[in-house]
Amino acid sequence: MHNVPLISVITTYYNSVQLGDFVKSSMNCLLNQTYQNIEFICVNDGSLDSTLSDLEYFAAQDDRIKIYTKENQKYAQYSKAYGQQKASGEYIFLFDHDDLIDLDTIEKCYNTFLKHPEVDIVTPVVITKFTDNKIKNIHNIYSEDSLNKKFEYKQFSGKQIIRDTVGKYDIHIRGLYRNSVFKSHSFAFTEPLLNADEIVERLIFEEARFVGSCDAVYTHYIHPDSSAKLLSQKKIDITRTDFLLRRLFIEKDIYNARQTIFEFAAYKNLVNAVKIFHHFYEKMSVEEKVFQKKRLQDSYDALNKPLVKSQYQGINKIYNSLLLSNFSLMFLFYKFKK
Repeated sequence: MHNVPLISVITTYYNSVQLGDFVKSSMNCLLNQTYQNIEFICVNDGSLDSTLSDLEYFAAQDDRIKIYTKENQKYAQYSKAYGQQKASGEYIFLFDHDDLIDLDTIEKCYNTFLKHPEVDIVTPVVITKFTDNKIKNIHNIYSEDSLNKKFEYKQFSGKQIIRDTVGKYDIHIRGLYRNSVFKSHSFAFTEPLLNADEIVERLIFEEARFVGSCDAVYTHYIHPDSSAKLLSQKKIDITRTDFLLRRLFIEKDIYNARQTIFEFAAYKNLVNAVKIFHHFYEKMSVEEKVFQKKRLQDSYDALNKPLVKSQYQGINKIYNSLLLSNFSLMFLFYKFKK
């Protein structure tokens, strides 16, 4: 495996031991990769449990592990950006601490670059599982596959890939990126947001000439108690992300083709955010209440309301048309419905 390029695998860790002994499970599949020339960039995002000492235990046995500890800034975008800066490999792989990859995943991704030099991102087949190992779905970029289906190489332009994330992700990519593409946009987005990485990820996809697939496997787990699933005030950020994405998609002239999908999703996210606002109302400072309410109002104002209404029929149409007719009405309705 000499004379092959250095590959950086970035993993961010936050209370990973407490959440499910994820330092051990991630290290077991990463350190045993058949591709050897790897630097493991491990960002300890101010963990309060034994995550750091677990990482140090593995680092003492394998000098390819580089541990960086930073203070927790409450948003994952900053730890991803930190890892992004430190990665020096010719190719970069972003890995979630609570996921798994097959032992030949990095090697298969790299070999796909050799076969298809025009490609800038290579993704394994993504299997999404629940924690009881039940499979939710299997994707080869777009198509939903079954386990016994013969693998078929697929390749799409980065421009098409970003178009097919408008409103919802129709693509499933967990990839190995060329360094220049991965570093083209910093994960330290201009403002802190729960899902800022979804904005940055899309911008990176657009930079790729082509995205290709390989028959390696990335297993993504859905954890019921992950930060993404828990009820949190930060979930109000999702409406802000929609607000910014709408602007971005319009600017890039990719909004119109999927505006119905986008607006319907944005409306559902707004309703959810209004409910969350009322749930956490008592715990918010006066400044926070003003700040969050203004974000909700902005999201409401930006919604294409006629388009959203057109998605409903019968009694649902009347109900949602009423809610969409006035922000104060929607706001008060969910305050009392609580």
